Amino acid sequence: MNKLFLIFNHQLSEEQEKEAREVLQVEEIVSLPPQLQDFWSSIPPDVELTEEMFEGITAFLLQNKGEKENFCLVQGDFGATVYIVSWCFKNGFVPIYATTKRVAKEVVRPDGSVELHKIFRHERFRKYILCR
Repeated sequence: MNKLFLIFNHQLSEEQEKEAREVLQVEEIVSLPPQLQDFWSSIPPDVELTEEMFEGITAFLLQNKGEKENFCLVQGDFGATVYIVSWCFKNGFVPIYATTKRVAKEVVRPDGSVELHKIFRHERFRKYILCR
């Protein structure tokens, strides 16, 4: 059974869940427990990152790893994302991220000001790659 671990700050959209199940053949979608999700959603900006900071997340992943493909949807703080993505490669998980199609529309208001409307739509999941 393929699993998808959610290591990001949003809810999975219906489109994303559909793609995970149909394209990635995911049978189980696993969210972080609340305490780990709270940590991931608010990585302290005023401290250096350390491997120890992420031990709760990495231990959770190892304890819940499935027998087939284990995808990790990883998005968030840039440094934390780089660490978890590299950890995934080292430990047999497949790190992925969501790509979006962005459509911007400018609306000129009667007073001459410009309103910018941005619409983001899920396009696909993409695997992270490493430089060789």
